[in-house]
Amino acid sequence: MVGIKTASLGIDIGTTSTKLVVAGINNLNQCDGSSNSADAQRVGTAQNSIFIDFNAEQKYQQPKISEDSFTSENLDTRSEQCPQSIISALASCIEKAMANYSNQLKDSLEKISICGQMHGVILWCRGTKILRTVDGGYELHGTVSNLITWQDQRCSANFLSSLPASAGPISAGYGCASILWLQKNRPEYLSQFDFAGTISDFVVSMMCDLPEVVMSHQNAASWGYFDISSCSWQTDVLEEAGFPTSLLPKLVSVGTEVGRTVGSVLGLPDDIPVYVAAGDSQCSVLSTQFDSHQAVLNIGTSCQLSFLPSSKSFMESTHIQSWPYKATKPLCVVASMNGGNALASFTRMLKSWLQELDVEVSEDTIWSKLSSMTVLESADTNNSVIINPHLLKERATSTPETGASVTNILSHNISLPSVYQQLCVGLIRNIHEMCPAAYLLDNSISEIICTGSVFIRQPFMLSAVEQVYKNLKVSVSKTEINAAFGSILMTEEE
Repeated sequence: MVGIKTASLGIDIGTTSTKLVVAGINNLNQCDGSSNSADAQRVGTAQNSIFIDFNAEQKYQQPKISEDSFTSENLDTRSEQCPQSIISALASCIEKAMANYSNQLKDSLEKISICGQMHGVILWCRGTKILRTVDGGYELHGTVSNLITWQDQRCSANFLSSLPASAGPISAGYGCASILWLQKNRPEYLSQFDFAGTISDFVVSMMCDLPEVVMSHQNAASWGYFDISSCSWQTDVLEEAGFPTSLLPKLVSVGTEVGRTVGSVLGLPDDIPVYVAAGDSQCSVLSTQFDSHQAVLNIGTSCQLSFLPSSKSFMESTHIQSWPYKATKPLCVVASMNGGNALASFTRMLKSWLQELDVEVSEDTIWSKLSSMTVLESADTNNSVIINPHLLKERATSTPETGASVTNILSHNISLPSVYQQLCVGLIRNIHEMCPAAYLLDNSISEIICTGSVFIRQPFMLSAVEQVYKNLKVSVSKTEINAAFGSILMTEEE
């Protein structure tokens, strides 16, 4: 860390893994370019040059969800995660960072910023803590629910239609909708909890031992029943619906310091400022340093296309929404439920088929083979299979929940490379149907910046974007840790 004035820790608590970056911060007047990485991602702010000096990632080891968690009926509609597996992954990333720098990071660490998967909700009781175990690990102690993720589908269309109107979008997997579902179906279970938040809000609370949950406007908008114009909860509407409003977090602007680390939690030094958790989508976008003529296509577990509103009057459609961004800036977002999760399901299907044939191949091997074999064979879509990748129903649609489909199957177009290639094209075509190239061009957007783990690990996806959005320039970000880095940038002054 020679030459680094101060360091920041950025954390992204994703759907399948936790990622961490250590960013070096050099004063622009003193910057000598020192870094552990020769090709470090570097951006400039008004005061500093900021670059990624170290990164780590830890995938989750998810145990089977217990039958006594939220509900035991209709398990296929549930999407829950064990919070202990997330805490263990986070602790592993922090341990790697501390080992990389030894005591030097503890001396130079200036702040901690966090982002994470949006929409979901976790509930916990007063007194819950993260404590160190005798074997050096970290465990949750206290009463904590599973995380109901953004992919959860227990809130049916009929249930959602029975809810009062929300000032912003409301859908299955949104925090307020999930809590209202629990209030109706598991009131005794819900009543035991004192706090609620996204998984990243929970981590911030644990790090700082906060007396109340503090949530950014970005995460609040992802829960529903948040008025973006006044930056406040629709408390009266929720109370009439029977929502336990004592669970609503306190709201602050993104970039607000909300506490300081205590008790050497997760191996972190004490008294380090921690900032309110931001949304992973907004952080991924910010890290690209895009401008008003560029859109950012982020594909991780899900998929989002984001851009700044043009000078033209922006009207929200069923697919294009306005999300809180930095300060008073809004961000136009087209969000799809289907992204890397569809590719992962395809990979698991192949593994299952091979097992039926008594062939054992790891998912990592399948991913690697798919990545190397997918070469664009033909732009003639008339001779290709057509894949509709709707494994999860899109939020802003009234179409029946028919699931994914494959059509135009011919004897010569069903090779594995062809099918996988068209699955990638289908994912991009799906987002294009929600936000066509013509719309972007009409709003003075001429380039799409592609970012996210899928573009790094599956290079063909970039070709799919070029094929579908053929009238726009397409480029790719050089790192897959954008959200963690973006969370640090969210705390920097413009």
